[in-house]
Amino acid sequence: MRQQLYLGMTIVGTLAPPIAGATYLLEHGYNPAHLMPAIFSSPVSAMVGINVIIGCITLAILMHTEGRELGVKTWLPILAITVVGISSGLPLYLYLRERAKSTELTQN
Repeated sequence: MRQQLYLGMTIVGTLAPPIAGATYLLEHGYNPAHLMPAIFSSPVSAMVGINVIIGCITLAILMHTEGRELGVKTWLPILAITVVGISSGLPLYLYLRERAKSTELTQN
């Protein structure tokens, strides 16, 4: 049940940000160098941007360390964080973690 929920959230979390930012992406393309100044254009957006960046770094560390212990390959969720964001990478990692746990349970 959780696996399907996390997989569904991965799909939503991967599609929602580009859809929400479609007008920006169509006008400027996917250009992180252009995106950063836009993110930090006001104190409120800078606060949110810093919050998200710290969350992404923390999640990448967690995924790398815990993933190694559980035998979860983390390159794809880390790539998802880098390209889409935490809304894609976190549920993808949780899906892979649940899948690894269920595989381990069926083998024992």
